[in-house]
Amino acid sequence: MTDHDGEQAAGLLPEEAELVLMFDKLKDVERQNPLAYNARRERVGEHSWHLALCVPILAEFATEPIDVARATLIAVVHDLAERFVGDTFAFGSDVVGQHDRERGAMEQLLGSSNSISVKRIVELWNEYEDQKSPEARFVKGLDAFLPILLNSTNIKNSSWADHGVRAEQVQKRLDKVRSSIGDLAAVCDRMISDAKHDGQLR
Repeated sequence: MTDHDGEQAAGLLPEEAELVLMFDKLKDVERQNPLAYNARRERVGEHSWHLALCVPILAEFATEPIDVARATLIAVVHDLAERFVGDTFAFGSDVVGQHDRERGAMEQLLGSSNSISVKRIVELWNEYEDQKSPEARFVKGLDAFLPILLNSTNIKNSSWADHGVRAEQVQKRLDKVRSSIGDLAAVCDRMISDAKHDGQLR
């Protein structure tokens, strides 16, 4: 499981610490969405932290009762597979097959270790992917809300404009999670409408 760069620490660190180093690379994996107040693109590690922070802040918008602590943990791990397969732009052509690529990577991780730590994070990741709990559904909703918020706030550096994204594409993604985020969906509707009116969404 050890494949981090730099001085080799295999045999010196417990497996769990090696796992921590493995996922440190998420700090370098770039996404397409901008930061709210900066021209550069956010990284997966930043996005995961931001999404996790959204859970306790926006928990009142959940349309089902949720365990805030569990939802926060799900947010932390929801993009761990991108450590192995990279980020997939929500409106790009390579979104086809994304689920299979990411599922395969997490199954390989699980098969490579008997550590309870690995089992714990893969269990949380699977809960998010399978969308069978209120917590997973709420985090999925926030994962759609946050890029809309960032792109509409930093429209000059928006990934929407960079990739010629259409309003109906963003709306379709939102509609899939609308029922989990309550009034936040209406906030997103307005941001999408304004971006289309201003020519930032086609």
